[in-house]
Amino acid sequence: MNRVTVLLSAIALLITAISVYLSFRLLDPTPPKTLILATGTAGSAYEEMGRSYRKTLRESGVEVQLLASGGALENLELLKSGEADIGFLTMGYPAAQDAVNLRSLGAMFFEPLWVFTQDNDLLEGNLDSLRRTRISIGPSKSRSNSASRKLFELNGLATSDLNLFELDPTTAAQQLKQGKLDTLFITGNSISPVIKQLLSSRNTVLVDFERADAYVALFPELTKLTVPAGVGDLALNIPSSDTRLLAFTAMLGVNKDLHPITQSLVLEAAERIHAKPDLFHQAGVFPQARDQLIILSDSAKAYYADGRPLLLRLLPYPVAVLFMQLIAAAIPLLGIAYPMFKLLPSAFHWIMRHQFYRVYSELRQIDRSIGNITEAELKTHLERLENLEQKVTGLKVPITYSTMLYALKGHIGSVLKRVRDALG
Repeated sequence: MNRVTVLLSAIALLITAISVYLSFRLLDPTPPKTLILATGTAGSAYEEMGRSYRKTLRESGVEVQLLASGGALENLELLKSGEADIGFLTMGYPAAQDAVNLRSLGAMFFEPLWVFTQDNDLLEGNLDSLRRTRISIGPSKSRSNSASRKLFELNGLATSDLNLFELDPTTAAQQLKQGKLDTLFITGNSISPVIKQLLSSRNTVLVDFERADAYVALFPELTKLTVPAGVGDLALNIPSSDTRLLAFTAMLGVNKDLHPITQSLVLEAAERIHAKPDLFHQAGVFPQARDQLIILSDSAKAYYADGRPLLLRLLPYPVAVLFMQLIAAAIPLLGIAYPMFKLLPSAFHWIMRHQFYRVYSELRQIDRSIGNITEAELKTHLERLENLEQKVTGLKVPITYSTMLYALKGHIGSVLKRVRDALG
């Protein structure tokens, strides 16, 4: 193959490769195969939910790594720093105001604040009894910790006057049963093994929030829920009466740059996990298209409006990803590479003709000067023409340019004869 053809083809292939690379960077057709999900402490509802997400998303070929944390507040930090791709958060938390790099996939489930106690005075509504008891309010970066502190403040209790412990739910529940704690504040869904255990225990009592309506009026992000009498243990009628709780709403937060189709896949998993009936809601209530301080992502808005993306309706997830990659590769191929390869013959023809024209330009210059120059100048022309003849004879061109090549050699020979005749 002619070197010019090889060079042009190499340039075309290089530009095509660069175009495909830029297309992949701009269109981002390759979703991640692994996601990091920030969950919570051992025994928490977040941990249980995380296992469900890992199992569900694995069916679509996406691996989920569970990242344990202190709870919703630490999850927010992990998402902000990029250490997690998705994570369980609580709606309405003020620290979320500056989370500009995050988006919401919507509300997923209720997250009540449960207060279990062995303190009879507290059960009778005497909040001052908390000053002389041992209380666990959860890890420092958990929602139960911040909610408990706010609750104490609203009721005129200084945390400096309280004997507080920041224990994880499992440890706190064990110590409550062993009498090492008097009261336990815990925030979480009823799916939590710890909450299920405490709710059915005969040794602890669930505290009723008598003024739940007042709290909800003051803090609209809260929801009043009721735990039915006997739901913990029907035979023993635990709890012994309907009990009012205050609940937050848990949401899924994601990095705003997470691939759109991955967000849709996570939402599909969320629908399978959270649409089931719960102690506090009927089937199909969650997930919900709700946003507060962290706004809904565009993918979430589209999912709630129209359901699964068209690609995921028609194709399995791995095939849909492959299809997106092919589309991304096809755009530069069709828009750049194909026209470029179509232009190759024209470019090659121009280069070949340009080589001939350069020789003809020099040949015409010599031919016009033959009758008006000295003998020394004629000898110089003779040498130039002999070099040109040698150069053209060694020129390699495709067979289609043979006519032009032989015509050029004939013209060089004609001018060469004139120069020799002039020299005598």
